[in-house]
Amino acid sequence: MCPREGRRLIETSSLTKRYGAVAALCDCSLAAQSGEVFGLLGPNGAGKTTLLRLLLGYLRPTAGSATVAGLDCQRQSLDVRRRVAYLPAEPSIFPQMRGRDALRLFAEIRGCRDLRRSLAIAERLELDLSRRVGFMSTGMKHKLALVITLSADVPIYILDEPTASLDPTVRATVL
Repeated sequence: MCPREGRRLIETSSLTKRYGAVAALCDCSLAAQSGEVFGLLGPNGAGKTTLLRLLLGYLRPTAGSATVAGLDCQRQSLDVRRRVAYLPAEPSIFPQMRGRDALRLFAEIRGCRDLRRSLAIAERLELDLSRRVGFMSTGMKHKLALVITLSADVPIYILDEPTASLDPTVRATVL
């Protein structure tokens, strides 16, 4: 079900989100192709996270439209989320779980029982999976969230601040 190279995978047209008089996102039109890495750059409050939440159907736009893999982000938001692995800027993982158990839980939610991909990514990011999440540093928790997200076998990865709180070596590996 993976889209063909060169096909528009994400597209927005005049996408706008307002909260009363405040425009969180104003008239955003963009397109990202299959096989492309597309980055959003801008200062805090520019609307980057708002755009990502609109794409996932977590927010309803005030105006405009958005599609992901040809699916309407509002009317077909569950189907969109089945095709997307999303890393929020501030991920939250059960603190009592060990890293390996968290990987297993999220893999099972996605219908995957094979952890080889997850374990390989964790090893590449030098993540100790034996520790309890609650005892991990902020950077280690972020690495775990990255591993969980990148382990998903989906055509689209949406990462909100993927290198935040990572040490320079791991940041370079992720990039």
